[in-house]
Amino acid sequence: MRHAGWRRCLDRALVVLIGLPFALLVMLSLARSWRYPALWPSAWQFDQWGAVGAAWPALATTLLRSALLAISVGLLATAAGFLTSRVVAARRNTRAWLALGVLPFAISPVVYALCLGQAFAWLDLSGHMLGVLLAQLPFAYAYAVLLCHGYWTRHSRELGELAHALGASDTQLWWRVHLPLARGLLGMCLFQTALMSWFDFALVRVIGAGRVQTLTLAVFDYFGSGDLRLAATASVLLILPPVLALLLDPRLLLPAPAWSSAR
Repeated sequence: MRHAGWRRCLDRALVVLIGLPFALLVMLSLARSWRYPALWPSAWQFDQWGAVGAAWPALATTLLRSALLAISVGLLATAAGFLTSRVVAARRNTRAWLALGVLPFAISPVVYALCLGQAFAWLDLSGHMLGVLLAQLPFAYAYAVLLCHGYWTRHSRELGELAHALGASDTQLWWRVHLPLARGLLGMCLFQTALMSWFDFALVRVIGAGRVQTLTLAVFDYFGSGDLRLAATASVLLILPPVLALLLDPRLLLPAPAWSSAR
């Protein structure tokens, strides 16, 4: 009982710590005057949201572009990562192959973008969404391989062998066995790889060359203008879709094990 009480207190403390930055952004987006050392704004206003509403047509286009880019990166990375993870799991030196998947994260995105910049300019991919997508894909793909590798356990392999023994074709094995069992894991992988694109700044800034405008760039532009309250309002718009997705389906953060759905 004592351990359960401490665990509940720790869970609540974590919820407060995680929720504080979001609450701060919302308060800052509604504040007219907020000076140190006051804990609360001394006056409230909706002018920042009015300014966002006035710029909504352009902002909506930016939002749709960001969503299209993130979903495209997530779908491609998840599909390729799931297929690759099966090949990696079948290797004897699996750990060495998984170590290769960590290599993209050892490179700074800015350095990586600068290295790709000249080559993408020669290929006429600089300043285009396709170029940004191709630049973001290696990071998302490597992350997807690492995530999906956990599906290929002894349990999933034995189910595949049983399906083959019962006469299932390779196509049926994927559509009737592996994809249904890995549905939760694939949903989490799609969500998290899409977030890598959704929140990306460095690659969009360098490879996009100022012609591919995403919501993340818009937020930083607002910060650069010196209006922190307007920047906080745009930041709320940036984090709102992922938060709503997690509220609708918390399993996107940590799905149930694949074998639990087979029982």
